[in-house]
Amino acid sequence: MTPTPSAEAPKSADPPSTEAPAAELLPAFEDLIISTAGLGPLAIGVPPESNPGAAMIRWSPHECADMGDGDPGRWVTTYPGADGGYPTAVEVTDSGVVWIDVLQAGPRTAEGVGIGTDLATLQATYPNLVAGNPGPVSNVWWLSGPDGYLVFETQGDKDGLQPAGTPEQVILMRVLSPTADPDFATANSDWVAGGCL
Repeated sequence: MTPTPSAEAPKSADPPSTEAPAAELLPAFEDLIISTAGLGPLAIGVPPESNPGAAMIRWSPHECADMGDGDPGRWVTTYPGADGGYPTAVEVTDSGVVWIDVLQAGPRTAEGVGIGTDLATLQATYPNLVAGNPGPVSNVWWLSGPDGYLVFETQGDKDGLQPAGTPEQVILMRVLSPTADPDFATANSDWVAGGCL
């Protein structure tokens, strides 16, 4: 028995795209786990072209163009930010992703520490936490691992930057490549990775 030919489906003017929209490739921001190895699939020390988290960052050629000094263009996150700011920042060199900052609440460590966690909980969760050089308005702490460093910047109500009575808490989390000096990076914590200088 020969099959009868079926009617051909009408052809559309544009072939369907096989690429998923970028938003579908991204894990939810609040589900990202930060560790000494990176932020979710974005791995520290791996170039963007081979990084499992490549969908989380993009090259923005016009970023910082209005600053006038240096070369414009920076790697930026593909996650939308609140109030026009980026929720993360990244620094990329020839050796790959070397610095990742988490600037807004959402991502947490596997143990549940994130922006807003108080210092007592941070220290209790990580008894091996190393204290960095305190800055003028914040303190820094870090953990080291085989893949890199995980840095926590904390701030309380000193110097009037937080409301009176605010306990010291995590305000920024940073992943650094294993070749970075966490004490240098944390002592210069007012510099945001990928920022326009």
